[in-house]
Amino acid sequence: VLVPVADLGPHLRRGANTIEVEVATTLNNRLRVSDPAVYGSASRQAYGLIGPVRLVPYGEAPVPSR
Repeated sequence: VLVPVADLGPHLRRGANTIEVEVATTLNNRLRVSDPAVYGSASRQAYGLIGPVRLVPYGEAPVPSR
């Protein structure tokens, strides 16, 4: 199941934040990164994060009752 929305609000702090996204990928792509001396010559397979990724700030407020 693909869930394209994640609430990162509780993890953010005032100032600059770095968010690292790791996505499922083929074993071949992972090996190219983890051991480039052996697997670096293999061509990258077109799997992974479909982007661009946007972080959209939002707020929460109570809805007044009628």
